[in-house]
Amino acid sequence: AAPHTLYNFCIPFQAYLITQERNMPALKLTYFDLRARAEPARLILAQAGVDYEDKRLPAPWDDMAPWLALKPNTPFGQLPTLCVDGEEISQSMTIARYVAHANGLAGKNALENAQMD
Repeated sequence: AAPHTLYNFCIPFQAYLITQERNMPALKLTYFDLRARAEPARLILAQAGVDYEDKRLPAPWDDMAPWLALKPNTPFGQLPTLCVDGEEISQSMTIARYVAHANGLAGKNALENAQMD
């Protein structure tokens, strides 16, 4: 028998179904052009196969101007931020938890979620 052609083996089946069955919100992740604090969210979004805008500012030691212009408009004056259909979420672990839950990659219970954190 031929393999099932609709299944994408690059993402978990549960995440595949979730992204196919509903309209996904517009996502914009903003952070410096570094891995650091935004990388867990980027990896989760990549694993889930989610399209998002990855806005990267120059590292502050390379060019401080873009960060200084943006900083007063960020929650707590910090990055990363995730904009979800116009609503802004801050704090790297909060963002990672949100994208995991939204894409079917979170734990099945509180203990599994704690182990993932």
